[in-house]
Amino acid sequence: MALVDHIWGTYVGCALGDAMGMPTECWSQDKIVQHYPQGIHQLLPSDVDDTFGRTLQAGEVTDDTINTLMIHDMIVKNQGQINTQAYIDHLTAWSNNSAVAAYVSGPSTVKALKALAAGEPVHRTGITGTTNGASMKISPIGILADYRNPDKLIKDVYTVCEPTHNTRVALQGASAVAAAVSYGVRGGTEIDRVWEIAQDFIDRSATTGFDFPSASLSYRLQWARKIVTDESNIATALSRLYQEVGTGMETLQSIPAAFAVVQLADGDPVRAAELSAVIGWDTDTIGAISAAICGALHPTVPPHFIDTLQTVNHLDFKKLAAEILPFVQVVE
Repeated sequence: MALVDHIWGTYVGCALGDAMGMPTECWSQDKIVQHYPQGIHQLLPSDVDDTFGRTLQAGEVTDDTINTLMIHDMIVKNQGQINTQAYIDHLTAWSNNSAVAAYVSGPSTVKALKALAAGEPVHRTGITGTTNGASMKISPIGILADYRNPDKLIKDVYTVCEPTHNTRVALQGASAVAAAVSYGVRGGTEIDRVWEIAQDFIDRSATTGFDFPSASLSYRLQWARKIVTDESNIATALSRLYQEVGTGMETLQSIPAAFAVVQLADGDPVRAAELSAVIGWDTDTIGAISAAICGALHPTVPPHFIDTLQTVNHLDFKKLAAEILPFVQVVE
């Protein structure tokens, strides 16, 4: 497939994983099994027992995709250059004016926006941001930057994430996700190589950002990989990930879980979205990240999913892919 197809698959995967995980966001695994004993295999509207009281349509995305598209727009409008202030302006306008921002924005982003509004300098507003808000939106950087030029990719990740997630653990997670997407967009297909690249970029970015205290993301990633390698039963693997690694909004939990889902899904974006929807806790974000990586690796999604996602969210995935294509860097 052509480069543009892998870009298309990244955006479709992100939206699909986000929307399929939306109805079970912030639910426990037990609650999901009780409500959906056969699993989730289609796009569903908000449940009547939605944690946030939302009434979203089947296929409607949340802040994971919305923030991803903000990064995309920033890249395109600035001719492939990373402009932090342009992203801040876009994010601030959306937060102030969107009807859904109040119940889909993550805690690190909300805190950073308040600090920015109060006049805090950008290099200070994200120094406690350890959640997955950096990783959930970073796939356009993986599309733009080539993982074979690691210093450039990590720098781009930092520039985008500094205002909201300027901590080492968050930047490690975002760098790993961006690099995995970059590998898939540029034709990579091997799951083992995805793990290796993620580990490499976690190590490379270990001293980037503010030294906010954190357990080891590298260790958590290795443990998640061991679980899905050792367990042949997917339900058991998902249970162990939920119990032992965690699937919450902290980077330490959701990023290793997302990479584990990529392996459990064998790189299939639809399967990654389905598994993420039942993994528990931050289902939409794990879905957005894992399915974006899988979509980059294998850009194949049934038309009915694409039609729903585009209609409900007023998106055109082919247009998005074509817009960013001229700025994509490829190291020969």
